[in-house]
Amino acid sequence: MDASQFKSWQEKLQSALVSTTKTVNRITSEDLSFQRTIDPAVDEQLDDSTARLLRLSNQLLASATKPGAQNPRPLEDADDIDIQWRGIVDVIDSLLEKADTSLDEYTGLVKRKTAPTPDVVRASPDVEDEFRKGHN
Repeated sequence: MDASQFKSWQEKLQSALVSTTKTVNRITSEDLSFQRTIDPAVDEQLDDSTARLLRLSNQLLASATKPGAQNPRPLEDADDIDIQWRGIVDVIDSLLEKADTSLDEYTGLVKRKTAPTPDVVRASPDVEDEFRKGHN
């Protein structure tokens, strides 16, 4: 991936994250329990969205950890996020540290200690497909 491709990918990702954050902020400002009781379609949409976000979160956490490493238990509902918060933060922190090191190596700030291997770990295709499906 050259610099222009990376910049394009970064801009698309940032745009999707900003859009998602704005949507979440709009949703949280509403009285969702009231909306659920008034309109069954809203109830179904919220349940579908929650299930999709939990599925994406589980796939992200699974792809961010190495095989055999201690993975947080799969998230079954929104309450599991509060219960497993420390484990989720540890996984994401580790992922961000790896990304920071990779960017430092890419920009030349730090020299790579070992040569890259052909077994480069990428996000699972399921995560990429879900990301594209939600942002096309």
